[in-house]
Amino acid sequence: GRTEDRTARRVIIATGGRPRPLGIPGGEHAIDSDDIFTLDHDPGKTLVIGASYVALECAGFLTGTGHDTTVMVRSIFLRGFDQSIANMIAANMQDHGT
Repeated sequence: GRTEDRTARRVIIATGGRPRPLGIPGGEHAIDSDDIFTLDHDPGKTLVIGASYVALECAGFLTGTGHDTTVMVRSIFLRGFDQSIANMIAANMQDHGT
């Protein structure tokens, strides 16, 4: 498959599992889905990596509070869920600025 390098000041990786620190260079700059709700500062422009319901919840929360938010999806939204509903959710999020 195709690979691309991406850079961002802040990144959320939402895999649907329990959050744990990233063991990669730059991982200290990432926050997880637990951290996003307890930050003591404005997260600013944010990239959410993943399309689980937790990732989409975080992205919707951030967009709803006026933050420039992008969701990065490897393949499909809400894997394991009804894809007709998942596609409607994706379209709705896009229509609302995520």
